[in-house]
Amino acid sequence: MGIENNRKLIVNCLPLTPSEQAQFMRAAKGVPQEFVGDPAQRGNMAWTAIIPEELKAQVTAIIGNVDPGTCRQCPKLEWLQTWSAGVDKYQRPGILQSGSMLRVEFTLIGRRTGMQARRGSAVR
Repeated sequence: MGIENNRKLIVNCLPLTPSEQAQFMRAAKGVPQEFVGDPAQRGNMAWTAIIPEELKAQVTAIIGNVDPGTCRQCPKLEWLQTWSAGVDKYQRPGILQSGSMLRVEFTLIGRRTGMQARRGSAVR
């Protein structure tokens, strides 16, 4: 399934600390990963997710809410993992390549109770 690509590359746009980056590297099990998130954005309500030009031709998976136009510029993109709901803009024709997967994952934490609720969905 997915786009033919012998080399996988994850571009991670989350504003991670070095220890968090190490956790993502372990989870990727040898798949190369580029961390492009700005740690200075930690604590902000919205993070900017930008894929560097030199990675667009190679990236097969993106973690982050990139501009839909960026997805069009990534011909090998197989997987887009967003950190928020509201992914309609990615489902329009021509945004993602045929066979690409879109995954939404976010965590809600109740301020008063401290309870967490995780939500995820996969759309083709």
